[in-house]
Amino acid sequence: MTLKRFQGYSYTMRFAIATLGCKVNQYDSETIREALVNDGNEELGFTDNCDLYIINTCTVTHRSDSDSRKLIRRALKTSDSARVIATGCKAVTDPGSLRDISPRVEVATPSKLASLLGLSFSGSITRFHHRSRAFVKIQQGCDNFCTYCIVPYARGKPRSRDIDEILQEIRQLNSNAYREIVLTGVNIGLHKLGLSYITKKILEQTRVERIRISSIEPWTFQESLLELVADEPRLCKHLHLPMQSASDRILESMARPYTARYFSDLVHGIHIASPDIAIGTDIIVGFPGEDDRAFQETLNMVESLPLAYLHVFPYSRRPGTKAYVFTPQVDELTKKKRVSILRKISQKKRRDFALGLMGRDMDVLVTGSESGMSTGITTNYQKVMLKGPVKKPGSIVNARITGLKSGRLQATI
Repeated sequence: MTLKRFQGYSYTMRFAIATLGCKVNQYDSETIREALVNDGNEELGFTDNCDLYIINTCTVTHRSDSDSRKLIRRALKTSDSARVIATGCKAVTDPGSLRDISPRVEVATPSKLASLLGLSFSGSITRFHHRSRAFVKIQQGCDNFCTYCIVPYARGKPRSRDIDEILQEIRQLNSNAYREIVLTGVNIGLHKLGLSYITKKILEQTRVERIRISSIEPWTFQESLLELVADEPRLCKHLHLPMQSASDRILESMARPYTARYFSDLVHGIHIASPDIAIGTDIIVGFPGEDDRAFQETLNMVESLPLAYLHVFPYSRRPGTKAYVFTPQVDELTKKKRVSILRKISQKKRRDFALGLMGRDMDVLVTGSESGMSTGITTNYQKVMLKGPVKKPGSIVNARITGLKSGRLQATI
């Protein structure tokens, strides 16, 4: 697979990878990319003429299914002779629908991809291409089987990554100038050692300057983790806790193992312990059986909680999940109206949180540049435009927050 050979000459194979979905998929794509590059191949853009296209699919929603198919068709159209390989979650749950796109499409589950490529994946990464932050996968899989969720069927049972391997990967990334790492996984709170233990070890045994925790399920949240978030300056003041609904009846139907009161107490407790923290949440709108009363319960809860933002999704039926056959289904127009209401609330909460940072000096991780200015994110996950000399992506600068424009903070270095 390394190099193509013809009449005694060799040339580099050109490849491109397109990634859909979560941070775990993005990490997996980086593992694939490093293996291909280390084998002597050249990465190009997905719209370039390549010898190999890999589409790392997502199947969380109908939209992600559609986007996966579009990327596969784009690769087929770009080159008549290139290999086109579909992998990722859709390749596990519904490989036939991907093969049906074209006889040229090869489908490989993530566990079979290395063999299909004739490569060996190291199981670790040293860089994160085109990113100023690096994601580190600490676990895989979930066994909660929320009734709407296809992910456990695609990713399997929980498996915990070895702590020494995690630490070594972070040290390597840090030595390659990554100053923020993001701990990620399918359900990171299910690591057998506990997320707070993992975080403590990273703080003790690495020099990375910022550690960010990606989405963590509320029932796995540990009190010891709250103490770290409140007290450790290297741990980013940002948590994402999926609520999904504030109706106990809907939560039970979703097989979410907590009540609305539990979630409310958790968020208020975190906010009291760390008032500057940005807390975000996910909400699914229009789950089967969500009547006006259930939606109003969610609406009331969202408005009352000290949340910095919401990610709002209309319920998407996934074949193979228990909720696929639940009734009554909520009509699409009602879903659309409810999504709009919650997204407007999210906009207000984002604005209110951002305005609360006015006049403060904050460390900002530079992520890129735009219109002659640097762009970046704060420890509490606020996007910032930085006035002053353009800085190198990946650097951390101290800046004073001076304003808010088009939903983005303005700051001066």
